[in-house]
Amino acid sequence: MSFRAIEEEVKEEIRQGQKPLTLFMLGGVDVGKTFTVTSIANWLYEQGLNVAVVDADVGQSDIGPPCCIGMGILEKRIRKLSEVPLHSLYFAGNTSPNGCMRECVKGAAAAVKKAKELNADVILVDSTGWIEGEDGLRFKMLEIKEIKPSFVVAIEKNSELAHILPHLNKIFVVIRLRMSNEAISRTREERKSLREEAYNKYFRAAKDRDFEFSILEWFPEEGRILGLFDRICEDKDKGEGEEILGLGILKKRDYERGKVVVFTPVDAEGDITIKWIKPGGVKLISVNEGFKEFNSSQLRDWGMTHKCLLRGFKHR
Repeated sequence: MSFRAIEEEVKEEIRQGQKPLTLFMLGGVDVGKTFTVTSIANWLYEQGLNVAVVDADVGQSDIGPPCCIGMGILEKRIRKLSEVPLHSLYFAGNTSPNGCMRECVKGAAAAVKKAKELNADVILVDSTGWIEGEDGLRFKMLEIKEIKPSFVVAIEKNSELAHILPHLNKIFVVIRLRMSNEAISRTREERKSLREEAYNKYFRAAKDRDFEFSILEWFPEEGRILGLFDRICEDKDKGEGEEILGLGILKKRDYERGKVVVFTPVDAEGDITIKWIKPGGVKLISVNEGFKEFNSSQLRDWGMTHKCLLRGFKHR
């Protein structure tokens, strides 16, 4: 089925007054999901529609920095997805959904909800390429059921979605596409290098800010990436699906003053009140005036076991 099939489905739904529409892009890595989203977004924009894009690919983010889900609204035709201006940001805390499944699901759903509140006519969700095995199936089913898209656009190289599509066909309208000729294949190291470029761009205007130990959800090691919130998240979801002000990096723990030094571009002059900080599972190391990424699922486990240290400090 071709791109024209998507146009026809969208036109028909809009003709029947079915707005807003949500299209969820499903596919593995390097199949051209982002290129397809860009093409669809431009076509919709040219139809005079208000188009929102949710970038749920936490490992290869175009809208917003890595470790986050970004949502933006088109203001003009775009050549690439990174030209969509960021409107809202949600913290996943990792570059692989395998280490932050709940955060990815809740964040993507919250971004879609926000786009609807902004009166988007069509919302395009560019998802991660994690589809393999039972875990990949479970993640995609959770993500799609939470978002409840109008259509699922499934892009395949061969038949790698064969274990997922039978679960969707009875519930959702599925439009199947072959891999785009514009798809770009990247190695793991190339993906990591692109993320590091994105970190360095995001933190280019960052400065040090001091915060009390007490606003940390738990006590992370230095270098850990942080999600900065303007409200205290005390419920069981711990900020999942809550919009963040931006990212920070834990630079120093000052035990004598009971403070942490956070390197962040979020209001570097200190006028914005940050009330709660959630550590993620990525560690960034400063090298040659830039940042290199250290990512391990073990970091998350380490942090969970050390929550008691911070709690103990708070009650002294």
